Amino acid sequence: MATTTSFNLNKSPSHLLHRAQQIAANHSASALKAAGVTLRQFSVLAALSGNEGVSQSDLVNATGIDRSTLADMVARMEQAGLIKRVASKTDARAKSVSLMAKGRKALEKAQPAVDAADAALFDAMPKTKQDALLSGLTKLVDDAEAPAPTAKATAEPAPVIVPKAKAKAKPKAKAKPKAKAKAASESKPVIKSKPAPKAKAKPAAKRKK
Repeated sequence: MATTTSFNLNKSPSHLLHRAQQIAANHSASALKAAGVTLRQFSVLAALSGNEGVSQSDLVNATGIDRSTLADMVARMEQAGLIKRVASKTDARAKSVSLMAKGRKALEKAQPAVDAADAALFDAMPKTKQDALLSGLTKLVDDAEAPAPTAKATAEPAPVIVPKAKAKAKPKAKAKPKAKAKAASESKPVIKSKPAPKAKAKPAAKRKK
């Protein structure tokens, strides 16, 4: 019998974030429609506000919209007169994107509704939890978009072997000089024996006549 794994949507961060985004979009849908823009187009207009002349790559990084989708959006928004593109002065291969008067007017018309939608998401939350949620979402996005650390080279350089210094030969111990004979002054005096006096020869006896 096959087993089924239960999945609690109410404890899924990705599902809850998606639902929160849907709620925010529903709050601002009517105002965005009246301004003639979608929520993604509003994101592009907001990213361009105060950042005139940025590249499409900059818009990808600012909005999180994938490159191919953004390219199609920018082309349609340019045709609608919301933005304009000109050749970049710093990169011949890129184009600089700026707001047109119509795009600025659409942004100003839609922004109050988007602000109200953001506030509606926080209405049921105390201020402390609002700050914690906003801080957590910001960190989540920053960490996800941070560049991956460069991989370490697989081949590590061979360790440098430093030759050990040769131990200096210990000097040979000098042979201790043999103890010198004690000074004559310290040695016992040698007593010379006096020769025995020679016996005097007796005179020969005179012969009788």
